[in-house]
Order: sequence, then C-alpha cells, then structure tokens
Amino acid sequence: MTLGVLALVGTIHAQVQAQAQAQSGAAATPENTVVVTGFRESLNNALNIKKNSDGIIDIIKAEDISKFPDANLAESMQRVPGVSVAQGDGGEGKQITVRGLNAGFTRVRINGIEGTTATGASDINGSTNRGRAFDFSVFAAELFNSLAVRKTSEAGVEEGSLGATVDLRTARPFDFKGQTASIGAQGLYNTVSKKTQPRLTALYSNRWDTGIGKVGALVSLAYAKRSAIEEGYESVDIVAGSVNGGFCSPIGAATQYPATNAVKGIDAQNCGFGVPRSGSLAVYNDIINRKDDFGGTVASPAGSSGAFHPRIPRYRRSQTEYERTGITSTLQWRPDSATELSLDVMGGRYSNTRYDNYIQGISFGRDMTENGKGQTSIVDARFNENGSWTYGKFNGVDVRSEGLVDVYTTLFKQAVLSGHRDVTDKLAVDVMVGVSDSRLNNPMRATVQIDAPNVNGFSWDFSGGAVPALNFGMDISNPNNFSFGPQGADGTVHGNFVGRYLTTTNRLKTSSINLSYELNDNFTLKTGLSSRRNSWFNYEVPSGGIPTQALPAGVSLASLTRQITGFGKGLGPGVPSSWAAIDFDKFRSVYDIECHCSDVALSEYQLGNQIKRDVQEKIDALFLSTDFKVNAWGLPLRGNVGVRGANTKTIAMQLIKDPAGQLVPRVVEHSYRDWLPAFNVTATLPKDLLVRFSAGKTLSRAEYVDLSPSASINLTSQSVSIGNPTLDPIRANTFDLQAEWYYAKNAMLSVGAFHKDIKTFIQRTNELMKYSETGLSNAYLTSTGCSITGGTPVCGITPDTDVSVSRMVNTKGGPLDGLEVNWQVPFTFLPGAWSNFGALANYTHVKSKITYITRVDNPRTAANEQLTEEANFIGLSPNAYNLTVYYEDKKFSARVSAAHRSSFIRDVLRNANGSDHSFADPSTRIGLSASYNVTPNLRLSFEAQNLTDEELRYGKDTERDDTLLYGKTGRSYVLGANYKF
Repeated sequence: MTLGVLALVGTIHAQVQAQAQAQSGAAATPENTVVVTGFRESLNNALNIKKNSDGIIDIIKAEDISKFPDANLAESMQRVPGVSVAQGDGGEGKQITVRGLNAGFTRVRINGIEGTTATGASDINGSTNRGRAFDFSVFAAELFNSLAVRKTSEAGVEEGSLGATVDLRTARPFDFKGQTASIGAQGLYNTVSKKTQPRLTALYSNRWDTGIGKVGALVSLAYAKRSAIEEGYESVDIVAGSVNGGFCSPIGAATQYPATNAVKGIDAQNCGFGVPRSGSLAVYNDIINRKDDFGGTVASPAGSSGAFHPRIPRYRRSQTEYERTGITSTLQWRPDSATELSLDVMGGRYSNTRYDNYIQGISFGRDMTENGKGQTSIVDARFNENGSWTYGKFNGVDVRSEGLVDVYTTLFKQAVLSGHRDVTDKLAVDVMVGVSDSRLNNPMRATVQIDAPNVNGFSWDFSGGAVPALNFGMDISNPNNFSFGPQGADGTVHGNFVGRYLTTTNRLKTSSINLSYELNDNFTLKTGLSSRRNSWFNYEVPSGGIPTQALPAGVSLASLTRQITGFGKGLGPGVPSSWAAIDFDKFRSVYDIECHCSDVALSEYQLGNQIKRDVQEKIDALFLSTDFKVNAWGLPLRGNVGVRGANTKTIAMQLIKDPAGQLVPRVVEHSYRDWLPAFNVTATLPKDLLVRFSAGKTLSRAEYVDLSPSASINLTSQSVSIGNPTLDPIRANTFDLQAEWYYAKNAMLSVGAFHKDIKTFIQRTNELMKYSETGLSNAYLTSTGCSITGGTPVCGITPDTDVSVSRMVNTKGGPLDGLEVNWQVPFTFLPGAWSNFGALANYTHVKSKITYITRVDNPRTAANEQLTEEANFIGLSPNAYNLTVYYEDKKFSARVSAAHRSSFIRDVLRNANGSDHSFADPSTRIGLSASYNVTPNLRLSFEAQNLTDEELRYGKDTERDDTLLYGKTGRSYVLGANYKF
C-alpha cells in the first residue's frame, strides 16, 4: 500500500521513512524520526506526503510538539481545498463540509478506527446531533500531530464516505528521538463575553533500549475552559398570515375572525376579554388580499397566505460555558527490526452548559387555543418590493421572556491495538483491533417562560437591515409586568415550562488483518479482512407544559428573575439593552420544575411519550488490490487497483405505541451487499509534473435516525408517519483528475476536476399508498371498536384505504461536479528577509443538481403528477477559498488567514409553506497567529480569531430573503507560552 494510504491508518511518519528508503534502495531503518518544527517545515513535510501518495490526499502536520496550526481542528481543516466549516454555538468550528457534501457524508478515523462524536446545540443550529456527523469541538487540537483528508477511494480503505475520509493521528513515542517534554499555557479573551479563560497542554514522551527490545511511552493532556456569547435576532420561522388561523379582524371586515365565543369574550367588537378589535381596516384588507398558492399546490389560497411574517420575532443572548479535557497515551514496542506493536488509548470529555435567553412576541406563533394570533390586531404594515413584511405595528400581542438551560456532556473513549510484522522480506502482515465509544448525556434541557398577555403597541421594523428594531410596547425590564401560573378559563396563557432528558451513545468496534506480498519490484499484492460492529442508541423523554400550579403565596417574579444587561452592542438602533429574565436557581428553589416528581405538577417525565431507539450495524468487508509501478509509453506510472466487498446488516428497533396505547418494540432487519472497485494512477511527467486519475464506486450509509422503525397513525387526517429501516445507502460513481506541478523546492501548484455521479439519494416524501402497504398492524384501525370486515360501525380507514404516508425513501440522485485549485509557495526567490514570507491559496467551485421531490406522484391517479425541484446539496457552498500569508525566521513566525464560503442551502422547503429554501449567507473569517522563540525551548504566542467580527445570518426564501437568524460572537484573542524540555 502506498504512503498516502498508510497515512490513513495512522502510521504516516513511519511509512514516509520506509517509502523514501525503498525509493533509494536502502533497507528500512526504523530509528529515523521526523521532528517537525515551525509552520514552514510542517507545510513542507505535508507536501512531501502528498507528492508520494497515489490518491488525492491533503495533509496538515503539527508545527511543533502539541502545536497544531489552530486551536480548533475544524478550523485548521479550512486550509484544505474543498473543506468548509460549519460554525456551532459561540462561533467555534463544529463540523465540516467536503466538496459540498455535509458532515454526514464524511467519515472520521482516529488512530485508524472510525469514531463518532455528538454534542448539543441550540434549535436554530440543529439542536442535538443524533447522526453520523463528527463534532470536532469535542477535542483539543493539541492532542493530534497530523490530519489527513483523503478525497478518493481505495480498496484498502474503509467504505462509508461520499465526501472524504479524515484521519486524525495522535503522537507516538517513536516519533521523537528520545525523552521529550512540553508544557503550555494560554489565556483566551473574547470581546463579547469579556472574560479571560485558560487553555493548558502537556506532553511527556520517552523511549528505552531494553532486554526485550525498544520500548516507548507517551502521555499528553489538554484542558480548555471557555465562555462564549452569541447575541442577535431570531424569527424562529417565517410563516404566512393565515397560519394559526390568522389575525384579529378589525371592525367592518367582511369576515369576522375569531368567531363569537362567549367563553373567550369574543364578539363583534372584541377579540377577547379586554382585547378590542383595534386594527386598521385598510391595512387588514391589504394583507387579506395578499395570497400565495404555495408553488401551485393550493387551488384556493387563503386570505393573507401571501403575507409572510416572523413566527416568533425575538432577541437572543446565548451563553456557552464549556470545559474540554483530553488525554492520549501510547505504548510502543519494537522487539526486533521486523516487528512493532502499538497501543493507543484516548479519552475526551466535553462538558457544556448553555444559557439561552429570549425576549419575544409569542402570539404570532400561537393559535386561539392559547389566545394567540387571533387576538392580535394589525395597526399598520409595510411590505417591500419582494413581498417581505418590513414594518408592522400591532395591539394585543403576548410578550414572553424565555430562559433555557441546556446541560450536556460528551464522553469519548478509545483504545486501539495495532501490530506490524515483516514475516519475510516480501510478506508483511498488519493487524488491528479497537473500540471507540462516545456518549452524549443531556440530563437537563429546561425552559421557563413568563408571559405578559395582550400588550398594545408592539412593532417590528426591518428598515435598518437584517436585525429589526422590536418595540415591545411595555417595560420589559420590569419583572412585575410578566406572569407565571395556570392558564385562564378564557384560554389566556401565563407562562410555560418544558423539560427533556436525552442520551445518545455510539460504540464502534473494528478488527482487521491485512497482508501484503511483494510479487516483484513492480507489483505488490494486498488483501485484507475487516469486521465492524456499530451500535447506536438514543433515548429521550419529555416533561413540562402550561403550569397548573401557581407560584407559592407571597412569591413574585421580581424575586425569581435577573436582568439581561449590556445587550445588543453593534446590532443596530432600536435594540433594547436589558430585559427581565428568569434566574433558574432562584426559580427552582421555589418551583422546582426539574424535580420530576409529583410535588410539582407536570414536572414528571412523560414516559408514554418517550423515544427509545437502537440500531445495530454489522459490516464485514474484504478487499483485494495491487500496487503497481510500471512504465507505459515512456511514462513512469504508479498506483493501485482493486475491489472492496462489504456486506452490511442492520437490526433497527424503536418503541412504538400499540393499538392499546402501550409501548412495544418494533424490530426490523435489513441487509445489502456492495462491490466497490477503485483505481488510482499517478503519472510522473518531466519537470516534476504529476497527473493523477482516480475512479471508484463509493457509498454513504443512511443516518441512524432515519433507519429507526418509528410508526404513528392519525385516523382523523388519514395520515401515517413511519421510519424506514430498509433504506439502502447513497451510492455514487466518482472520478477525479488532478495535475500537480512541484515547480520549485517546497512549492506546488495543482488544478483538479472531480465528478460524482450520485445514483441514489435519501429524502423525506409524502405519498399516497394503501394502508396495507405500510406494514402496520390492522389493529390500529380497529382500536376504537370499529370494523374493517363489513360490520358496524365501519372504520374510517380500511386496509385498502389510500393514506398519506410520510417517510424517508431512496430516490434518484444527480451529478456533482467541481474544480479545485491549490497553490503553495515559499518566497525563497526573494532577497533578504522577504525570502521568509510564503503563501497558501486554494479555491473550490462545486455545483450539483439533486432532484428534490415536493409531491410524490400517486400512480393510482393520473392527474396527481409528481412535483420536483432541482437544487444544490444541502450544505453545499458553490464557491469557497482560503488564503494564508505567512512569515517565519529562526525566532519569529506570523500568519494571517482568510476562509470564505459562499451561501449554502440549509433546507429545501419545497415551497409547501410559501418558501423555497432556507440558507446561510456568505461568510469570510479572518484570523492571525504569531509566535516568538525567546529561547530554543521557550515560545511565546498570540492568536486573534474572527478579526472582522463576522456575523452569522440565516435567511428564508431566496426571493424575499427574510431573516431567520442573525448572530455575533465577537473577536477572540489568545496569549500563551510553551516550554520544551
């Protein structure tokens, strides 16, 4: 197997040496080590690995002991062409997108075996990660000394990635010449949180000659604590005026809404007790006349269906308090020159407490069950030329202060035992066994909401830009203006509370044995077997509701709240600087919603609504391949060709309610087999020009959540929602062509094109089918005592009834094409100090055409034609570039980096509710890093992150471009020192 492949199984360093020696005809001398010092040297070493690989691979090497180029792994990966970063809460890099394919399509391996890590997040950022995507925020970058991104397939590399396979490797004692030690300390300051917090690292490594051979041991530690704050605006969603029944009609309107209801105090003059119909008739009629047929899916659009407004306009402060601890340890034993054993053990703990506080107009997202939107009168409104509701003034608005505390911990553990043996001078064997275990425990996600019903004078004004000026029509800093207690007899809500417990575990076991036999100088035959056992488990249970108990006598909200202060700097005019917010500790001391006990009504877990699901995945694979070095047509060619066979079997389980309402397990088995050919060839042309071509068949397995066999039926609406445990993977044929010109020492210019012919895709559809085709029991239909066999009363649904079924299905895919340009150049051709400069630059352009189904064709009804829409992959930025300019001499090093990604789709909304897509705005993040070697052992460093205070913005509907989210996290500065012994 070539050097690039061996890098992917975590032995980059040793194999670089072996490859170089093999090319010169020398015998292997495992005593040699690679010691990387400095940013320029790390680039050079990575470039050498790339040059000697067969496939298309990009490498990032640590600059020094415990010194990765960036504090966050995901942000370091932005240097790799085609890699873009998705930001998590607080602005830190969380997941990656490779060549336009989101994190779910990328596999991450640590020391040779696959790992999965999941963390929590705010709802607008995707909430809890329940999928296969890897959250890089769990680990400190200082724990790793190399990172490889393989973009092409190879028979000897585990399948499962459509985007890339990322290999992370921790340091090993044989990487160093002898005893090595390092300690580091840094302080991080953020301009929004106004706090300075620590980052600490330490490493010790040694090796000894003993009576049983050479032995090495290494241990490294990393610790970080951070407080990150994000401030901004959210709309939660953009909805039509007709949603939730519509607004309160003014006096004189053609149709009265809401209809007269004495219990609620609704009549011709009032929309509720103390809520007069105070809207403007002219403005109301203008809004009623705005209609939208939602892409032709609605024959008779409702009044105001074309007037789109924020569902819950609100300001948000999100404060994340995390601690990140990691440890790695390695034992290596080389009993003789032909044998080596390594035991790599790693642990990581990422603990986070996030506090989200909102001040909002809640009634725009409420129906009349809770006296919401139907009691809100429209006083004034303005729309822009695209139809966005830019200004609105309202009476009868329910104002809410909401506080959320989200406490979660991700615990990661891994152990890998690997061995290599040169059985003869031609035959070698590699064995590996390992287990990776990740557990996300979310014991508390508690929300308390206090309300001020029916406030007059609420307004939003978007004339200043993406962040509106919200006037709440009341003093929101006065806690006595809010209430918390039972719902009124007329339906008025006086607060709410919500709780949830969640745990998600991923356990991945891998065993493999690979053989390599050198047939001659030109061909090496390789084969191997592997067994993977992946286990995913997810459990969730809710609590809470509209309170049925009031606060204790004599207790007011003034004693249970605090003030959000100093809010909104830089967000624009009209943004309040403070508001009253629940103090969780004080609130729980008198009204403990987290006791989950009978003493506090509704705090008990709703076990009947629990979610419990499990997916067991067994993957057995084998491969056969040949490495070759030949001359053809006068050109030296090297590469590999082979095929990988993988047999996958899944057993998926979920608790579902049976017809009697009892939770019972539903278990479904599914299996599929794939043969995955792969071909990689590199031609060495004159002038150090390499031309690479790769072709292969790849797959990406369905998300665990989508494989869960969930099932629910709504007899009234004749609809069914089911999981699909028989989903097949997304499959694709991939082709890569790349030219790399190593035109000067440590310099490279490359241009490449890639094409992915995606044969299948997975998406959610709603389609009509006979109930009998859903696989659900007929007992659900007869649970009310009705008959499906001719008796009376007759059931509303029979086995032959067409029902609307919502589920994930395999659908037709589409092409994905791209272009990558990469340039790395040290300015050694310049005179004097200018020769210490250098630059890195890359650009990637990607386009795709995935057919998203907006309405499935019903084969039984000719008139019901399928509606589709072509759009890019979700998460794909068509354009991305990275630029780094650096300077480095013997003592001083500095660099400035910019990473840009263009707008990308977050969700294809299929125009079902009047919007085509939700999307993220383009972003460019700029960082700076500098260090100074005071002595050969002592290094001082300074970093600046997000220098331009780049905002994060999500929008909805490409024509209206309404704001879903706008947030700022501020700039961060890091000052530190590192000492090597």
